[in-house]
Amino acid sequence: MKILVTGASGLLGRAICSRLHKYSCFETVGTAYSRATEDLVRVNILERRQIESCIEKVRPDCIIHCAATRKPDICEKDPALTTRLNVDATEWVAAGASKIGAWMIHISTDYVFDGTNPPYHPDSKPNPLNAYGKSKLQSEKVLPEILKDFCILRVPILYGPIESLDESPVTVIAKQLLTGREQEFDNWATRYPTHTADVAFVLRQIIEHKRNNPAFGGICHWSGNEPCTKFAMARVISDIMNIPKQNITAQDTPAPGAVRPKNAHLDCTLLESLGIGRHTKFAEGLADSIKPFLAA
Repeated sequence: MKILVTGASGLLGRAICSRLHKYSCFETVGTAYSRATEDLVRVNILERRQIESCIEKVRPDCIIHCAATRKPDICEKDPALTTRLNVDATEWVAAGASKIGAWMIHISTDYVFDGTNPPYHPDSKPNPLNAYGKSKLQSEKVLPEILKDFCILRVPILYGPIESLDESPVTVIAKQLLTGREQEFDNWATRYPTHTADVAFVLRQIIEHKRNNPAFGGICHWSGNEPCTKFAMARVISDIMNIPKQNITAQDTPAPGAVRPKNAHLDCTLLESLGIGRHTKFAEGLADSIKPFLAA
């Protein structure tokens, strides 16, 4: 089975390719642009012709679409570019998938919800609060207009093996703590940090389930199961890095910048009922992600 992964140089894309490469039944091809390496196909997702050409050449059985812009504050400043990256590119990938009859898995976000009434099920009514969430909801709506057969996997805040501490909104906390200055962290919004290796594991299970159950599709959720604020994350990270906690203070009001949901907890019952899922303990997974940078 041939699988094409867009955004394969990114935090999640790397984990997906790493997982799929473990199985001889999968032939995995990844795309990237600014961080394209020799083992990846260089594709600019802002260029429709490049997307279509890649899909036609690779002719995958399944496309996992990870490529996107995901930083809410940046998205808020340039909603037009955000729409091109998150909505238009998704439309072009879907069109390419439709042309060759490939199944498409689209990665979306918990930010399609407003966080006022958790937990959120796949059929809960979306109400995004910021440009990022709105663009991802728009991208979800594109799929049924083009494809009869697809899957949308919504995931929350991600962490995992990183190339720099800036790469994940979780590990960037470690970079802030390393300055040694007093830091204030959001203690208002509850997040569910999710390891990219777990998402990759779940995606592999979804693909296997689809092979045995062709009617499977639609919207699914996967999430870590340990709720915590960024303030709580900072305290966990301080333990990992052996940094005193006296410089870590809590901000109990909404953080500045793009509006975030207070608690957009994703209900994962659907996938769990199919025997799909895996959870890495947050402190353990985070320690594995951060420790290489401490040694350096």
